[in-house]
Amino acid sequence: MTDRAKAAAEASDPAGTSDAPNKRLVRPEIQALRAIAVVTVVVFHYWPDLITGGYVGVDVFFAISGFLITAHLVREVDRTAKVSLPGFWARRARRILPAALLVLLFCSVATYLWVPLNLWEQFFTEIRASTLYVENWNLAAEAVDYLGAENRPSPVQHYWSLSVEEQFYIAWPVLILIAMTVARGGSTILRRRSIAVMLVMLTAASLIYSIIETASDPAAAFFITPTRVWEFGAGGILALATSQQARPAIRAVVSWLGLAAVLIAAFFFSTKTPFPGAAALLPILGTLAVIWAGAPELRWAPLGWMKLRPVQWVGDNSYSIYLWHWPLLILAPFVLLEELTTPIKLGLLALTLGLAGLTKRFVEDPLRAGPFLADKRPRKTFIVALAATAFVVLAGFAAIAVLNERQAQDRRTTARLLVSGERCLGAAARDPQNQPCINPSLRLSVSPSPSTARELVIPSNATEANKSALCRGGLKFAGLVELCTFGVPTDEAKRQVVSLGDSHARRWRPGLNLVARELGWNVTSIVRRSCPLSSYVTGNAAEQRACRKWQQQLISWLDDQPKIDTVFFAQSAGTGRSSASFDARVRGYQQGLKRLPASIKHVIVLRDNPRAGRTTLDCVERAIASQTPAGPACAIPRSVALIPDPLAVAAKNLNDPSIGVIDLTEFYCSARLCLPVVGGVLIHSDEHHQTELWNRTLAPFMARDLDSNGLLYR
Repeated sequence: MTDRAKAAAEASDPAGTSDAPNKRLVRPEIQALRAIAVVTVVVFHYWPDLITGGYVGVDVFFAISGFLITAHLVREVDRTAKVSLPGFWARRARRILPAALLVLLFCSVATYLWVPLNLWEQFFTEIRASTLYVENWNLAAEAVDYLGAENRPSPVQHYWSLSVEEQFYIAWPVLILIAMTVARGGSTILRRRSIAVMLVMLTAASLIYSIIETASDPAAAFFITPTRVWEFGAGGILALATSQQARPAIRAVVSWLGLAAVLIAAFFFSTKTPFPGAAALLPILGTLAVIWAGAPELRWAPLGWMKLRPVQWVGDNSYSIYLWHWPLLILAPFVLLEELTTPIKLGLLALTLGLAGLTKRFVEDPLRAGPFLADKRPRKTFIVALAATAFVVLAGFAAIAVLNERQAQDRRTTARLLVSGERCLGAAARDPQNQPCINPSLRLSVSPSPSTARELVIPSNATEANKSALCRGGLKFAGLVELCTFGVPTDEAKRQVVSLGDSHARRWRPGLNLVARELGWNVTSIVRRSCPLSSYVTGNAAEQRACRKWQQQLISWLDDQPKIDTVFFAQSAGTGRSSASFDARVRGYQQGLKRLPASIKHVIVLRDNPRAGRTTLDCVERAIASQTPAGPACAIPRSVALIPDPLAVAAKNLNDPSIGVIDLTEFYCSARLCLPVVGGVLIHSDEHHQTELWNRTLAPFMARDLDSNGLLYR
């Protein structure tokens, strides 16, 4: 092989498919792309308003990986007419796992030391998912779950992209091997054509699916692997294409255009851009243009700045930079106990670069190319990788075992309170008709604990009435309408009632069930996220169509249930920040209330509850640990916590005697502050959902408010 041919072969492997990083020749334009990609991602995470579409840096990485890995595998096919799966996977393991597992272990230890217990289950679950490279699927599932959607960012959330990459590394050589099998016995050209046909078909299918899925389910589409395969495939197709012979001037123009495409996407896309879908074509095609153009040595070409040492260093260390930047950003507030200011963020960036450089030098390179693993058979790499992976997973299980023991004790305490008849428990402590109501034994009590706040609490000796949050018979369907029932059985009911709304309505089930059992009501609960009974519908076009179709079926179902004469409404008030949006939502709810069939004689709107702060549960845990009353210590200004409720305003503005509003704000808030703990009971399970125990303690006062407003009928 001539020196020129050898250089050309080695130059297509800057990502580390080789085990000798110090010997390969690096393509500066690819390292520069890596630098751009990681910088856009990091700045987007630290200062999202500066680069609103910085997330496209991940897509740049995907296209680069598709190009490099495909080029490496095809060279192996050309040279040996086969693909060594163990050899390839061992090289990938040596490249990816050492730094990734180091950061995961750091996140595990940091979570154990500094993160409040209420976040342990989520964080360690995500650490385990990241260690097993399924974090993208884990996040996709949480993105469409009522409570998972409220999760705080974990220190390993960024591992979703590494999970996609690792799944690509596992599947890609197998697919190439299958394509080779089809062309068995053929020439090198025939094998390449077979691989190319497979890549084109797979890439086209993935792109089409990505566009469709992004339009119909954007939250999950962002994370799942099938919507991203085409980005790797596009890079793979370029790797199989005939080497370009264009003039340097044309290549320089193409390179500038490619860079412009990537930067335009980074600066002009935003979190509102449907992504990946068709929008991802811009950064992907821009990346491919830069790779295709290579590094034309013209004075006005981009090669000059690409070869700058800082740019090349960032590109060479981009993997470690990506790994470290996010956990430092997420974990720092738990360590410092304060919000991150710009100086603190700059310090974290400096720490990121330092840790990245050390990780590259003392972890990545030695284990990737050193004699300990690189010179041995793949089996040793697999054994070491499996042992290291198991260690990180077991560390997470050990922490969860500690959490489970503490939670079991908390559950027993909460269960005892539920049936104890404790004086001044929960909302009773703020009953305006029974003041003062002070129980010294509840002064430092917090039940449920923040770490069990989302759970249902059903003690073993609970009466049937206390089994309040479980729907009788499970979920049922009437067309698109998903429903369940509680209260007394239908054949025993004096009245049939519907509870309608989103997850906030679901959280009213415990208290409403107690009222329903007292009054002999049968309640059908219908919960639908992000689709209120309103003419004001948000979301993309597909989501709006689905919501309106659901609304039509809901009204049809109510028409078919003439015995149901009462509707309870509870709906999230949202952010309340835009007056124009608020007025539109009020009008939308008014139109929605007017759509109810004539069989509905009574409408009762439950004014939405105040919000907690993002770190309120963390504050409560610290108060518990320091033996400080958590309510006063972690209170939030009423002006911040109590958001105007457009549904309640709409109900009042209609001036309809059949429509009433129950407002229990006085049990949450004083004139100035809203409390997170009242009468020893934790109010919030997250930023805006109520705990089951708190809602149970509200039940008597909800019934009293119904009676005092003339809405309680028997």
